[in-house]
Amino acid sequence: MQLQRRHTIKRAGEFAYVKAEGRSRVGRYIVLNTARRTGEGEHSRFGIIATKRVGGAVVRNRQRRRIREILRAHGDAIGEGLDVVIVVKVAGGAANYKELEDDFLRLMRREKNQEKRRGDEEDHD
Repeated sequence: MQLQRRHTIKRAGEFAYVKAEGRSRVGRYIVLNTARRTGEGEHSRFGIIATKRVGGAVVRNRQRRRIREILRAHGDAIGEGLDVVIVVKVAGGAANYKELEDDFLRLMRREKNQEKRRGDEEDHD
């Protein structure tokens, strides 16, 4: 998946909406916040937060680049119409690519399973 400008969350209000209205999954290195977007055929969007607590600018930017690469590699599996905000935890500053990737994939699997269960519950209502 090619990450384009339309795939990014940039505005503070959009980040706040995802964190307030969405679901949160906590991993060892990252926190994954997701919110379903309204409208059919909407592309998924991503935002990355790495605060100063993670490390200096070099460390924060390295982790952002790694997460963007993970999103490029696995973004198609996420599906459509989802806003995703990834927050790098303090422990994430020392994580290598493989550790971040494993954490991200595990959290996305949990999110997809939860969403599938919600869909099944709605079908039974």
